[in-house]
Amino acid sequence: MVRQNRKLKKPSRWSGRRSLRYPLGLSIGIMLCVVWTLQGTGLPQYWMMTQELDRTQEEIVSLEHANAALREEIHHLESDLFTLEELARERLGYVKEGETVYQFVESP
Repeated sequence: MVRQNRKLKKPSRWSGRRSLRYPLGLSIGIMLCVVWTLQGTGLPQYWMMTQELDRTQEEIVSLEHANAALREEIHHLESDLFTLEELARERLGYVKEGETVYQFVESP
């Protein structure tokens, strides 16, 4: 078996510039990454959105605590007559029969 000689390739017009292609492509890629990170749609927006997410999650937790307290108050109002009477006296000014109410007025 005889092996044929390989033909010599003609040098292309890019063969001399091959050493410039890789650094040029690398520098363009780096510049694109820098522009993407510093642009408004890159990292700054990501950081802003993560901070907003944290604030929203804290707000959700505080609202859940407030809802739990309101549910407990509703439960007490529905089941405890003493709590209902106390609320009527404080907020609506109700008085039992035979009670005397004294109101103190501040002088101007």
